[in-house]
Amino acid sequence: MDKTEWDNACTQVNACALTGATAFFAGIPDAVVVVNGPLWCSFYARRYLEKQCPSLPERFFCSQADNEAVVYGTEACLLETLATVKEKCSPSVLLIINNCSIGLIGDDLAGIARQAEFGCPVVCMDGGGLSGGFWEGYRAAVQKYFETVELQPRRTINLGTVNLLGLSFGYYNAANDVQELEGMLIMAGYRVQACPGLGTSVSEMEAMSHSELNLVVHEELGGELARQLKKQYGMPYISLLPPYGIEQTLLWLKSIGTQMQLKSKDALNLLEKEANSKQQTIRTAVTDMERIWGDLWFENAVVAAPASVAMGMARALRLEWADIGKLTVVAHDGLPSLTPPQCVDSILDGGADSEEIQTRLRSLPGGLLLGSGSEKAFLRQQSVKDTVCCNISLPVYDEVVFTGRPFMGLRGAANLLERLWNRYAAEKQRGG
Repeated sequence: MDKTEWDNACTQVNACALTGATAFFAGIPDAVVVVNGPLWCSFYARRYLEKQCPSLPERFFCSQADNEAVVYGTEACLLETLATVKEKCSPSVLLIINNCSIGLIGDDLAGIARQAEFGCPVVCMDGGGLSGGFWEGYRAAVQKYFETVELQPRRTINLGTVNLLGLSFGYYNAANDVQELEGMLIMAGYRVQACPGLGTSVSEMEAMSHSELNLVVHEELGGELARQLKKQYGMPYISLLPPYGIEQTLLWLKSIGTQMQLKSKDALNLLEKEANSKQQTIRTAVTDMERIWGDLWFENAVVAAPASVAMGMARALRLEWADIGKLTVVAHDGLPSLTPPQCVDSILDGGADSEEIQTRLRSLPGGLLLGSGSEKAFLRQQSVKDTVCCNISLPVYDEVVFTGRPFMGLRGAANLLERLWNRYAAEKQRGG
């Protein structure tokens, strides 16, 4: 990798494809992941995901293939690792994935797995054949899983049920967000059948074909699966930007309601009442803050995250939370397939536009950054001062989330606006 490629990789905030594949299986209870390769490769994927998925280390194994195995094959060390898995775990599904270097050998993973005689579905992937980074690896794992584990025939449809697609522990605060989405959908009169990749079991996913609607939360992760399920099972789907902000959350729920046969006007009225109550609480608190610190206004703002997160967050930022002069979106996974909101001034590719991204970040003194630890590190390196920063995307180096405080939905809107104001006031005090 030359210097240009290395710089691009750093700017993308992009983990490897093996990590993306692992992320999907990490979100299946009792799923076990076996990385066939050296220890350092598996350690990287584990460290990237374990803070978001604390149970992963108990279900994560590595064959620790050495130099001799790279030359003569990994069958012996992989069978030894699979024997350990059988002794310690009862997996609901097993992922065996070669890292890039082992993928060059051409070992028959499926044949080796058959020798181990597992009583569960076994998904085999060759990391050397995965191109791209986290998002490509996640999508490849989703495709492999649903090729291996078939869904039940769609003979009946359970009205009022939805599946949430495109969810992952590889996204910051994802577990809290999905709890908020499920809670709101229940209040709206619906039931969530499955969230593949974020807490749904193998048996629950097998029954997801009976749901009335597939709802894509993150298009870059779940869009392909939604289209595959529509083609294979005739399941309708909608792909919307994630619901950040109170007004956008209500629009999100109403958009879902237009697609569902079961409609609960009373339930939606209840949610609107709760939203109005939340708005009143926010308005009272913000009025007091404005008297002391002035309006929440930034001449320049950069929102950097996976495309769906960045666009949804930018929309709420400009339309609900703050006054912004110039608003730039940086999509870590590349330019999005969904149409960007009109309120965004420009959108940049997290890999291809690295020089322009650095220029925008250098223009942020006194501005706002909603992003990851990577962008914040660049601000420090360039001595960009007085910038209000909030973490919304991995990697994050200076914050932990212990409590159930989402970013999405009604509670998420209050949480994010609270964080914005608190950091804004702190910067004002520091500057004063």
